[in-house]
Amino acid sequence: MRKRRHKRPILIRVLGVLVLWTVLFLVLSGSALAAGEVTIVVSRTNDPHSLDPADEITVGGGLESQVALYERLVNVDADASFKPGLAELWEVSEDGLTYTFHLRKGVKFHDGTDFNAEAVRFTWQRIMAINTAAAQYWKSVKDIEVVDDHTVKIHLQQVNPSFLGVLAGQRGVYMGPSPTWVKAHEKTPGDWAKDYTVDHECGTGPFMLEAWNHDQELIYARFPDYWGGWAGKHVDRIVHRIIKEHATTRLMLEKGDVDITGDVLPIDIADQLKGKANIVLDTAPTTLINQFTFNMHNGPTKDVRVRRAIAMLFDYNTAVDYGFRGYAARVYGPLPSNLWPQLSANVPHIQTDLEKAKKLLAEAGYPDGFTLKMAAMDMHNWKTLILLLQDNLSQAGIKLDVEFTTWPVLFQKLQQPAGQKPFGMAAYQMWAAIPDPVDILMWWHTNAITVINPGWGTPETDKWIDGARSTVNHEKRVELYTKVVEQIAEDAPGVWIAQPLNVMVYQKWLKGYKYVPYYNGLLNWYDLYVEGKPGS
Repeated sequence: MRKRRHKRPILIRVLGVLVLWTVLFLVLSGSALAAGEVTIVVSRTNDPHSLDPADEITVGGGLESQVALYERLVNVDADASFKPGLAELWEVSEDGLTYTFHLRKGVKFHDGTDFNAEAVRFTWQRIMAINTAAAQYWKSVKDIEVVDDHTVKIHLQQVNPSFLGVLAGQRGVYMGPSPTWVKAHEKTPGDWAKDYTVDHECGTGPFMLEAWNHDQELIYARFPDYWGGWAGKHVDRIVHRIIKEHATTRLMLEKGDVDITGDVLPIDIADQLKGKANIVLDTAPTTLINQFTFNMHNGPTKDVRVRRAIAMLFDYNTAVDYGFRGYAARVYGPLPSNLWPQLSANVPHIQTDLEKAKKLLAEAGYPDGFTLKMAAMDMHNWKTLILLLQDNLSQAGIKLDVEFTTWPVLFQKLQQPAGQKPFGMAAYQMWAAIPDPVDILMWWHTNAITVINPGWGTPETDKWIDGARSTVNHEKRVELYTKVVEQIAEDAPGVWIAQPLNVMVYQKWLKGYKYVPYYNGLLNWYDLYVEGKPGS
């Protein structure tokens, strides 16, 4: 007798299959939605120190994150022109003491509260109360007056002709966090939520912090209510991946696992990627100066003839071709060639000349040379440049003893008073972060001898620098700064090695990248998009 089969197990199996297909459909649908989102991966060598724009102002310390999360009142373009940011319009009073800003309407912080004139005043109050790194950029401000919801007046204590450039710069001038958010996250009333803001944010920028896995990655997602909107081409997410070894970054770029470098790669690493499939090496002039400076008060270098001789011994062409692998240009004074070039029009173009250098050394009493101590940064291509300098100086009998250190250690040496600086020469870089020569020439004032000035300057040169910083008359400023630059050329306090090019490495499918020298090391995340990526 045939046994009758039960139908229930069959029904259960059918229902199971249906459930399985339903689950798979939902998963695959979700995957398709996720796949529709565009994410780019950016390499970074270090975790940020802090996301707080009032406290962290350095590239490598947190600025790379801040520019995705926060915004300025004013921006500056590569051609040094000022562009609207959170302020659409602005005016400067005739006496140069009041700046009036008309703010964008409809701007939201990431907590949904309004960005308005009160938020501008609150930002300033918070920066000055915390009184750390960002405060230096607001010291000339006497008060910020709220005129109405979308109008503020910034009153200065004294004329500062570069103030608009400061507000458009990359350091210490980002609006936020939201006043409401700050007050909600204070541990104690009046602490400005400075602890919480180290690894949390609430700006008005196009992206929000989604996750931060320390020493691994930071993830940023679109802010849906961003005032600029999301029409057009943009990315949905940005992943900052912490990759400590440059060689690893190079391999990941070659494999397509990194879309763009967040830190500038050493020139030798970047050059290895030249010509690789899908890799772009984008080059553009910076406002950086690589320089050797002299101890102006001790040893052989206190004699201007010795300083000029060393400047003539250096092989500039080899430095550009070998030390920078061609990614640099000669420069003939303390200012980059793209920063008010009229100031350097009459500066002599020093060329390598061994015989003239030997003659100057003999006149100074050093026909057989001497030993000189140098302090230098142990990074990027400095070792190559200094090895070249050592070889050049040896041809005139000068022995160069070099101590390579980190920047903080070198900075401590530079900060010693005149006559106590523990080196004969120093090697470091200067950079104009705003489109105004004051950002470099202020360090040649004698009050900067205990900061970064190697000991150059007189009451007369101080008068020229102070005068140029205290007038809004552009012609007068050009006249005074020209005097400073020409006196520096006469006194030869340094050897101006070269003006490096910025070399940014990214994939061909990444579009919208634009280098702005005044935001050196920072990317405009909102403008980036992906197009033509294989498999996308």
